[in-house]
This record gives sequence, structure tokens and C-alpha cells, in this order.
Amino acid sequence: MDDDLALESLKRNLRMVWALIEPNSFGDFFPNGDYVGWEEGTQRYFWETMAAAQRPAFRNSHIVYRCELSRKFTEDLGPIAPHERPSEFRMREARKSLGSLIILTNRLLAVDATLKEIIEALEPGVHQFWPLRITLPKGQDFAGQHHGMIIGRFLDSFLPEQSDVGQATGAEGEVFDLCHAKGPTKKDCSNLTVSNSAAAGAHLWRERRLSRPNLLFSDGLQAEIARRGLRIPKHHQLKAV
Repeated sequence: MDDDLALESLKRNLRMVWALIEPNSFGDFFPNGDYVGWEEGTQRYFWETMAAAQRPAFRNSHIVYRCELSRKFTEDLGPIAPHERPSEFRMREARKSLGSLIILTNRLLAVDATLKEIIEALEPGVHQFWPLRITLPKGQDFAGQHHGMIIGRFLDSFLPEQSDVGQATGAEGEVFDLCHAKGPTKKDCSNLTVSNSAAAGAHLWRERRLSRPNLLFSDGLQAEIARRGLRIPKHHQLKAV
């Protein structure tokens, strides 16, 4: 089966849901490094381009402004504008390989060209991509083409009443709706339940009521990643009903 036919067959049904487990140590899926020029660029935009009347919304602080921008990496706050995007991520340690999906500073996602192609074929126009240079400690380009990615789909498919989860609590002991898995293991994820009907037609999304794990994807996307031999962070299957 060629790539186009394989992707068409994967678009039709959602039978299983997978959750990505974010790495907790540096490696091929979470490289140690930082953005080049992003801090300076956002500071310059704040003081030189942004209308003065807008600055009080960020407490007249370019640092607060940048923190708010980084929320767009993982929250449902709309697309990220060209001047808000990091354009280069420089690793502090040289690596021989990186995953097809990697997690950068402030939890920004980056994907290689093949994974971007798969995602756009399955969900054209849903997610936001832009070229992002990945460079070695001395500034040389890391092999391959990479793109920053903002997830454009947010769902309420998670069913907390049918899941074994922890819940976020406030300083006064109040309990919030936001839930999280009790751990990162396969068993912990199997105790999380999502609604197939609520996620019907979706292949990659974030959940509004589930903070950890928060990045979910369909069995169709998982199967195509496996078929192409791509490497992504550890992921476990959730219960879908």
C-alpha cells in the first residue's frame, strides 16, 4: 500500500486512543538547550512595536509578555503570530540523533519533515507549523528539517467519572476540574477513559480537562508513525468507550 492510500484508510475510524508521556530527563526526545534570539526579539517587539496602551495588560513587563506567549505552546489561546515564534533552538550538548517529535523549552513541540507530512495529510489545516532551526552547540545545523508545531485541536473527550485520576487542588484545599494521571506508566494510562464519539475524526489533540498526559492521538496516527519507522516519546494506550 502506498503512503496516500495508507493515510486515506487511517482517516476513517478511531478505535484506540494513545497518550504521549513527556520525558523527564534530557535525551533524543527532550534535548538540553534554549532558543536563540527569541528572548531578545520578544523584548524588542514589546518596547518598540507593541502599542503602549497594550502593555498594561502584561503589567508593563516584557518578561510577563513572554510568559504569556509561551502559554500558546500548550494552551487553547489561538495561533501564534510570526513575531512570537522561536526560529532557532540551540542544543547545549551535541547529539547524534533526535526523535521525530521532540519537546523543547516551555514544552514547545517540534517535528521532523516526515511527521509533519503525516499530520498534515490526516488533518489538513488543523495544526500550525513553521520552520525551526535545530542547531548544535557551535551553531551548525542539525541534520534534517524541523518545524515548530502548535496543536490546533482541543477536546473534552476525557471522562473523569470513568477514570482513576488525581485532581488539582488550590491553596485553600479547593478541588478543580483539571485532572491528571496518577503516574506515567502503562497501567496509569489504562485507567484513563476517553469518549470515542467525542474524539471522532480527530487524530491529534490536547484535552481541556486532563493536564497530564495532555497530548493524545489516534490509533491511525500511531500506526502510520510505526509504519514509517519514526521515533516519538513513550506513549501508552488509554481506554476508549
